[in-house]
Amino acid sequence: MAQCLNELIVRKETGGLNIEGDSDISAIFETNEKTIKSNSGDATMILLIKFREQVSVQSIQIDGISPETNPINMKCYINKLDIDFSDINDIPCTQQFNLSKDMNKKIKVNIPKWKNLSELTIYFENEEAEQLNIKTVSFYGSSRTAFVNIGEMKKADNEDYVPIKPMEGSENIYDLKAGETIEGFLAKHPGKSVFVDFHATWCGPCKQLGPILCQKASQIGAIVLKIDVDKHQSIASNNGISSIPVVYLYKEGQKLDSMVGFNPQKLELMISKAR
Repeated sequence: MAQCLNELIVRKETGGLNIEGDSDISAIFETNEKTIKSNSGDATMILLIKFREQVSVQSIQIDGISPETNPINMKCYINKLDIDFSDINDIPCTQQFNLSKDMNKKIKVNIPKWKNLSELTIYFENEEAEQLNIKTVSFYGSSRTAFVNIGEMKKADNEDYVPIKPMEGSENIYDLKAGETIEGFLAKHPGKSVFVDFHATWCGPCKQLGPILCQKASQIGAIVLKIDVDKHQSIASNNGISSIPVVYLYKEGQKLDSMVGFNPQKLELMISKAR
């Protein structure tokens, strides 16, 4: 089943052309009240998107604000980040969409053309508008990372789960207590690198990741805060957790990085950032 792939977007390497002001372009890959606008008087926009690993996209959803500022035409260029406005009419796009009836809902793509995608350029326009205003861009499909969808995974009632203990003698592994919050926990450990591990006892990839994460974090003096998504459903929901495992890295109270699924290369990178 299709998963939301937005967590795999490299936010710091996301760019855009003809974006008003100093808008945070990465905000459109999250659920919030922020939007991005094209410059006034020019209802065109280009987004340059990079994924941290190859993905296969099955559908896209573009959420707008109003018919007056919604894009109508969307051209997508797979594995191309060197497209600018001068290329739009000269370079054939991978797929083109008319969004007039498909805003705010999932749009199926030509799946064979959207396999092994790592970079994407999207061109938006509305010839009848004075300005574009986009709220959210979401991608759905699959990746090479091992993860499990919380809503679709059937939990085995009779499964015996014995977690592997973290590094011998470690005192840096914690389970989130009832009534506690991530923010409250971070406040109790100022100046520390903290890995927040969203997991469940029935999740196979979580069982693989958990002991390795705990051991590597212990070796560098970092903390692991383990959050069982079944016991802390509201916290998982508030953090947009729909697939597990998910690991957040906080350093000195600030969120520094995240990982969806068990990706050994990505984990090593996060460990290096936590040192």
